[in-house]
This record gives sequence, structure tokens and C-alpha cells, in this order.
Amino acid sequence: MKKKSFIYQTWWIGLIPMLVGFIFIIVATVIQLVPMDGIDINGVYTENISAISDFRFIFLAVFGGSGLFIFMIGLLLIGYSKHQKVKNKWLKEQGIKMSAEVIDFQGTARTVNNNRLTRLTCTAKINGTDYIFKSQPLRLNPVPFLKNGLVDVYYDLGNMKRYFIDMDGSVRDVVEL
Repeated sequence: MKKKSFIYQTWWIGLIPMLVGFIFIIVATVIQLVPMDGIDINGVYTENISAISDFRFIFLAVFGGSGLFIFMIGLLLIGYSKHQKVKNKWLKEQGIKMSAEVIDFQGTARTVNNNRLTRLTCTAKINGTDYIFKSQPLRLNPVPFLKNGLVDVYYDLGNMKRYFIDMDGSVRDVVEL
């Protein structure tokens, strides 16, 4: 059986605005290709080519521009998630590994499917200074499954704000059925 991650995956949320934006762009493009004999502007029917081309341009700008904007928001959401994954991989390979003690497991203000997302808060002492680290949003409480009650934290020595709590590497083999 495949081991399931404790970290809540959010990349798929970007697919929704990408799909909506793509539909807007398709509709705006189709309107550009559909032949028009005339249009009704404010109750007045006209066959003026200039009025028809102006209508098509305005429709393309509003509908296509909105669709492109929504599509880009979805692309940014997916891109940010992929960036986080690359950053975490880099920290696991190049960063400094340490073990941190769990302080708290608490809910965040964000909800998904009427369930609060949760975070693990842990602490470690580095060079006499206590640092507090917060995990990414978690699907389940990993505390009962931790090896030795500690979590692995990878951090960048040059920038302590760049860290990654390796929840999946800190727990025993757990399979969710």
C-alpha cells in the first residue's frame, strides 16, 4: 500500500481558476470567429462594419482579458506550490538537518471542507537561541506517529526563515486505509 502524506496538498486548487479562465478565453475567441450580419446596440439595429468590429473588440477585451487574468491566478497558485516543493527538496539536499521538539498541534484560521487546517509547532535550540518552527498545513495529527517524539527540520544557515519541517520523514510507516 502507498504511504499517504501528512501534508495537505494544495496545487490542485489552481486548476479551478485555470479551467474557468480557459473557458472565458475560448468563448471570447469563438465570438471573434462567428460571422455577424448586424448587431442591436441600445435598441437600434445596425449593420455598420465599424460598430460590429468595435463590439467584437470590446467583447474580446473584457471577456478574454478577464479569462486571461483568472487563468494567470490559477497558474500562479500551481506555480507557488511547485516552487515550495522545489525549495523543500533543495533544503533536504543542501540544508542543515536538526531534530526539533514538538510544542503544539493547533488549527489555523483556514478551513477546507468545513475542517480546519492544522499546523505543528516545534522548537529547537541553535547556538543558544530558541527557534520556533511552524509546519505546512497538515491533514492529520502526526504526533502519535512520530519517531522519538521529534521532527526533522531542514534549514538554510544563511537565512533561518527558509526552513522545512519534514513530517513524512519524521513519522513511522503509516498507511491510511
